[in-house]
Amino acid sequence: MHLRLELVVLCLLPGLALAQARSLTVVPHPLEFDPRPELVSSADKLRAAWVEAVREAGEVVTPSRKELDAALSDVGRKDCRTSNDCLAALAVKGAGLYAVHALVELSELGVFTVTARVVRDDGRLMASFTTQAPRGDKKKPVAPLVKQLLVDVVTSLGIKSLPAFKEAVAAPPPVVASPAAVVSAPPPPPPVMPAVESAVPTTGSGQRVAAWALLGAGGAAVVTGAVLVGLGQAQVRALGLDARGFFPAGDADEQARAVASVRAATSLQTAGVVTLAAGAALAVTGLVLRLVEPAAPVTLVPLPGGGLVAVGGVW
Repeated sequence: MHLRLELVVLCLLPGLALAQARSLTVVPHPLEFDPRPELVSSADKLRAAWVEAVREAGEVVTPSRKELDAALSDVGRKDCRTSNDCLAALAVKGAGLYAVHALVELSELGVFTVTARVVRDDGRLMASFTTQAPRGDKKKPVAPLVKQLLVDVVTSLGIKSLPAFKEAVAAPPPVVASPAAVVSAPPPPPPVMPAVESAVPTTGSGQRVAAWALLGAGGAAVVTGAVLVGLGQAQVRALGLDARGFFPAGDADEQARAVASVRAATSLQTAGVVTLAAGAALAVTGLVLRLVEPAAPVTLVPLPGGGLVAVGGVW
């Protein structure tokens, strides 16, 4: 019996060592959210739910409230929402290998959006994730729904499987000088070739053709972009939103279909705006080319591996 007990203890010791080595500290930045009344009224519950979601991600240690406040004070920055360096500094001050940030937003259409990312103490972005869900019944409290979204975000970030140690960086191989190194003379400088005047006539006909082509393409893109924006707005109006921009009451399937319709309409409007901007840029470029007339010959300067083209012109 004595020998058998010793064998069991020896088998358990490696497992305990691995469990201790796997534990890592993740510093959660205080949850940020839109200053909407329904979110502000549940601020304490939402921040506590955020820390709890990070802590329960699996074998993760988080600093205490006092330690987190001290780390935030030492960092002294307010840009962790957008800056990875800010989160890296928070991880260092909080004695953690990683820091994690989350933002909760509530749109006018009644859709929650939660965006989160985790950053290592050297500023490396390890993962980021965004999820959305409709608010649903406006009479129900928002804290349980947001808490579930925070749990989903932490799970999708993969905090549970983050490495407990930074990967080792291999040292570069030593440079060994050859005992019979031969010092070679520096290569001669490349020859300087004189500039050559182009024999191409500068009537500007090719420039005018390009200008009209850009104007036509820009106009077509502007029309296409306007059509896409109009279609997206029409789809949003077809959803039957109320005066405050919320979805009509319905079951989970109807809410899911409404969210999908909102995303499709938003994508159409975004594509329309991008197409409008691109068309406007093309049209402006064509107009500039149309107004500029060449007033000097084209100069070609050959260079080693390439060349330089200079064109003169006046308004």
